[in-house]
Amino acid sequence: MDMDHRPRTRLLSLVTIGTLFLGTSACGGGGGSGSAGRQSGDLVVAVATEPSTLDPQLVNDRSSRIVTDNLFETLLVRDETSQIQPKLADKYERVDDTTWRFTLHPGVTFHDGSPFDADAVVFSIERIIDPDFDTQRTSYTEGIEGARKVDPRTVDILTDGKNPVLPAEMTSIPMVSPASAGQQSFGHEVIVGTGPYKFGTWQRGREISLVRNDAYWGEKASIAAFTVRVVPDAQTALSALQAGEVDLVFDLFPEQAKLAPQVKEIRASDFSYVAFNTHRKELSDPRVRQAMNLAVDKESLAETIYQGHATPNQAQHLAKGMLGFNASLSPFPYDPEQAKRLLAEAGYPNGFDIELHVPIGRYSKGEETADFVAAALGAVGVRAKVVKHDWNDYRELGRVKGTESGAFDLKYGWNSNEWFDAARIKSHITCKGASSKFCDPKVDELVKAGADTLDQAERQRDYADMWARLHENPYSIYLLQQNYIFGASQRLEWNPRPDDSYFVSTMRLTS
Repeated sequence: MDMDHRPRTRLLSLVTIGTLFLGTSACGGGGGSGSAGRQSGDLVVAVATEPSTLDPQLVNDRSSRIVTDNLFETLLVRDETSQIQPKLADKYERVDDTTWRFTLHPGVTFHDGSPFDADAVVFSIERIIDPDFDTQRTSYTEGIEGARKVDPRTVDILTDGKNPVLPAEMTSIPMVSPASAGQQSFGHEVIVGTGPYKFGTWQRGREISLVRNDAYWGEKASIAAFTVRVVPDAQTALSALQAGEVDLVFDLFPEQAKLAPQVKEIRASDFSYVAFNTHRKELSDPRVRQAMNLAVDKESLAETIYQGHATPNQAQHLAKGMLGFNASLSPFPYDPEQAKRLLAEAGYPNGFDIELHVPIGRYSKGEETADFVAAALGAVGVRAKVVKHDWNDYRELGRVKGTESGAFDLKYGWNSNEWFDAARIKSHITCKGASSKFCDPKVDELVKAGADTLDQAERQRDYADMWARLHENPYSIYLLQQNYIFGASQRLEWNPRPDDSYFVSTMRLTS
């Protein structure tokens, strides 16, 4: 969508408007909040893509999380240092190899007034693991068999064996209201959580507003209301930030950083890559995939496209300090001549034609990176046509199984590792993984070994070996560890988190 650079009309008080819609449906249109000035105490965040839904159990992208992180909560949460802490659960313990017990915080209610209790936890767990529930959070539910009520404040989470990452999974599964989840009102979702903010309005294609939950069970947020505004054009978003129309812009381009009133940057737990569909004949030989890794100059990519705001990752979706990191691995060197030799050995001296798929506007410099990779592959004979998709279309099409018609040959994306644990990658690299187009029984064996022990030293060894195997038999072109670059107004006090969570209750406005 083309947008001009003129300042937008300011918003009506979201507190006034939001009170009309608390705990109701995602209404849009008439009487909206965009026709007059916003209150000085309100926050406005600009995002490039609009969420397809605000059901937090269905999706997990950044444009959704800035909304859902503040409406919904989890049993456990990571603090600013990434350590797991209690949230809706006051404590938890492992009862046996297949049972974890959680004691819930008393007196918590959903925005619709219904209680948050063991029944709600059982409902939330059973809902997200239901095979008929088409969640895109499958990597967060691996190994969870179900949930069982012990008493109103106690619930057991059941696993299909030892599950050393169950606490991490519980930081990633939002709790939803049994009375409201999946319900519709006036043709729109009913959006009800336990969080410090309540849903206000949704003007489709334009903005979503939230208002403070003054009945919140925990510490009250200082910001009375906030709006998430859809601004697909990056220059328009920056202009709005400079003009004081917005307070926070996601995914500033590197060249924009010096133009923002404030820059907030952090080395992220996101790793960019191009996944292979190894079920395609031309990509089935590991030598071809090694060659494609050697064809791409990651240092040049980091320094040119990202202007130093990223760094080549060590051929794994982990960084130092994360469990499973293999310190002996290095990025594939840039060696186009060796790439050509490997392609010839694999039977492709003249290369082949293929498609590289990328979403529009979802990842900072994503389209430019796809073009860079395609040019690098072309230089060694792999003629990659870049195909660009709307984000929501890409998200659906990208999950087509590698053995099925319409599956992407090559898929550019970022893999987030907010668990700081190699187990997070399971769904992308195992033979039956929901997001996988790759199958190596040795990798599956090592993944299973890492999942079947609670000994962290053993898990470290198993996952380090797994990444060594994925270096010999790559599932993707390993690109960069990304930085998150945010533009902020001078009045915003906030520090970004490496786990890509966005809690407005931790933000402050100075005026």
